[in-house]
Amino acid sequence: MAYTDEQLARIWLQCAPMGVWNKLQGLRQAFDGPLGVWQHFTPDFYDLLGENAFGLLADLRRSRCREVLSALDSLSARPLFFGDGHYPLSLSAIDHPPDVLFMRGELPPPHAPAIAIVGSRRSTRYGAAQARRIARELAERGVTIVSGLARGIDSAAHLGALDAGGKTVGVLGCGLSIHYPPENKELAQRIVDSGGAILSELSPSAPPLSHHFPVRNRIISGLSDGVLLIEAQEKSGTHSTINYALHQGREVFALPGNVDAPGSELPLKLLKEGAALCTCGEDILSFMGWQAPRSAQETFLPEDESLQDPVLQALAMEEKTLEELLQETGMPVDQLTPHLTLLELSGQVERRPGRAFARVNN
Repeated sequence: MAYTDEQLARIWLQCAPMGVWNKLQGLRQAFDGPLGVWQHFTPDFYDLLGENAFGLLADLRRSRCREVLSALDSLSARPLFFGDGHYPLSLSAIDHPPDVLFMRGELPPPHAPAIAIVGSRRSTRYGAAQARRIARELAERGVTIVSGLARGIDSAAHLGALDAGGKTVGVLGCGLSIHYPPENKELAQRIVDSGGAILSELSPSAPPLSHHFPVRNRIISGLSDGVLLIEAQEKSGTHSTINYALHQGREVFALPGNVDAPGSELPLKLLKEGAALCTCGEDILSFMGWQAPRSAQETFLPEDESLQDPVLQALAMEEKTLEELLQETGMPVDQLTPHLTLLELSGQVERRPGRAFARVNN
């Protein structure tokens, strides 16, 4: 793809280390935009930017961003420039929108409903299961799921959207060429292959530095109509996403958890402060006015023979381990194990980490 000098200059400045972005903003104003900074870039900027940033920008300018453009090509990625028709409309009105976003995949159409689901990287089985379930329920109704492709709640939310065959967007705190966390490389590819997108405002080779993540959170909330929090401690980095959402005028939802669980600290605090309660996808759909809620009778389990199944009865209220099911059902292990397999195959039960099983309420 051919780029104008103005576009090259914008890519160039976007790839500078995050620590000098404020200083570069001053230079943009002083030299009438990125192209002016490019044209007037001299060793005089060394003291202002520091050795690392100055050296990186000097090298990129000398090569006309060859390394960056080559990396984008190898990833089948492209830049989105603020103000053009491909840039996400919802980001245009937030404070400090990225001048350039680097993207793999495809974004949903403008005005398509989107919800961010965020929370702890150290999620519990309960939190991960709820994030995946609610994301699936929303994606089944055409809602795009936005998250940060991190461990824990983020991964569960992306997976829930993929379970439904829906669209999901991951916003990175590193460059597109970096796989972080490493185990989510395959998940990122699944997101792109399913018609979703992976975004970053950082240079393709930018590492996952700790200060990148709070800043990128403004993009997660900015791409969304609302943010659902599932598990986070009060002093969690996830709190920044909620603050951005409130400042941007987005709706905030929270899923309640056990009152004595560390991951319930921030959700319960937000609920006390007026966040909307969310226990299922319907809560969000109804609150946002996107679709009429289901009739009351649809929220009850059908009165059929499945209610007589001892395993389904044991799992009616919460997930259980294999050992707990052996004790509660009284079934011998050589009978319980194949029965669980049949229930899994029929979609009535799902297997969870820790040799646990949970009932699937369709």
